[in-house]
Amino acid sequence: MQKKGDIWISAVLYFGLGIVIITILLAAGLPVINKLRDKNIVIQTKQVMHTIDQNIREVIKEGPGSQRIVTMNIKKGSFIVDQDGDLLIWAYNGSKILISDPGVYVPEGKLTIKTEKAAVKNTYNIQIYSNYSGIADITRPAGKPLTLVGITDLVIRNEGLEAGTLKVSISETNR
Repeated sequence: MQKKGDIWISAVLYFGLGIVIITILLAAGLPVINKLRDKNIVIQTKQVMHTIDQNIREVIKEGPGSQRIVTMNIKKGSFIVDQDGDLLIWAYNGSKILISDPGVYVPEGKLTIKTEKAAVKNTYNIQIYSNYSGIADITRPAGKPLTLVGITDLVIRNEGLEAGTLKVSISETNR
C-alpha cells in the first residue's frame, strides 16, 4: 500500500515541476515573442508605406486622371493623412522595440522614421511618414475619417491642378 502512495506523490511532484518549468519558459519567452511580433509589424508596414509612396509618385508623374488601387493591411497602429495634406503617417504607440534612436529622424528612402519613448517603461511610439510638401497635396473625401486601420483598398488618384497646387486624392473602395 505504501508504494501506491509513493507513485501518486511522485506524479504530483512531476506535474508541479512541469508546470513550474512551463511557467518559467513562458515568462522568458513571451517578451521575446512580443518584440519579434512588433518588429515584423514595423517591417511589413514600412513595405506598405513604400508601396503607397511609389504609387503616389507614379500617379503624379502620369498626370491628371491617373489612378492606382493599392491594398494595404495595417495590423497595428494607425494610417493617417494629416490635415495639411503634406504627410502620410503610420503611428504605432506602445511598441516593444526600438527602431531608431529616440527623437532622431531617420530617412529610409522616401520615408522618415521617428521613435520616441512612451510613458510606459521599455515601450516606444513609432512614426513612419512620407512628406509631400512642395510636390502635391494629399486629400481625402470630405466627411471621411482621416485614420485607417485594418485591410483597406485605397484608390490613389491624380486630381490635377487646383489653385496652382497638384491634388492627389486617397479614398477607400468598397469591398
